[in-house]
Amino acid sequence: MNIGIALLITLVVWVITWAEAWFAYPMVNTPLVLCPVVGLILGDLQAGVIAGATLQLIFLGVMQIGGTLPADASLGAVIGTAFSITMGQDVETALTFAVPIAVLGSTLTLLKYIINGLVNPYVEKLCEKGDVKGIERVHILVSFLPDLPKMLVLFAALAFGTGFAQGLIDAIPEVVQSGLDYATNLMPAVGIALLLKMMWSGRMAVYFFLGVVLVSYFNAPILAVACVGVILAVIIIMNEGKAAPAGQAAQSVEEELFND
Repeated sequence: MNIGIALLITLVVWVITWAEAWFAYPMVNTPLVLCPVVGLILGDLQAGVIAGATLQLIFLGVMQIGGTLPADASLGAVIGTAFSITMGQDVETALTFAVPIAVLGSTLTLLKYIINGLVNPYVEKLCEKGDVKGIERVHILVSFLPDLPKMLVLFAALAFGTGFAQGLIDAIPEVVQSGLDYATNLMPAVGIALLLKMMWSGRMAVYFFLGVVLVSYFNAPILAVACVGVILAVIIIMNEGKAAPAGQAAQSVEEELFND
């Protein structure tokens, strides 16, 4: 890949990663957003959108809980999508690279935490001195600095790894590639299953089966199912608001959410 293009993708991903934390986690640092951006830069927006939707489903149930280090979905998605587009391959190739790279990327997350920890003693000294301006400068610096190792890895992979990736793809036997094709179709279901495992409740099950019926028997597209879900959510909120006394509706809905 051209070094200039690799640098541009790296800088854009760096800014999006920064915006994720600074703007209260608006979920922009996800494959659904990053892959289309990569596709747009590389001149194949459609491939980026397809890869983003597929990889988003795969990593849907991946999240950080406590001290765990989840797979770095953003790093895997960007590199996998970039490789598949530059090599003229399909979404299966993006999956081939994205999943293992995302798992390896978790070590860079650990390195990020270490860098944050190294800055803490200096910040404590600034607090003792009452140096507000110094704390502000460190805060801005730390918002970018811990992600520097990840961005260096991303840039190196994009700029110098395409040839290696192409050789790796060519070396994969046909039977393995066929297996990866089947795995690509199964992985989104696995991602949804991981998410449902955390969200599943008796009251919510009926809506899940409603979506299955709409897709299986009426061939409804995903957008139509999503619209039906939004309409049902509005109806439920309106009915619960009427049933509960004024001032208690919002509280009852919130309690119901946490009870599930």
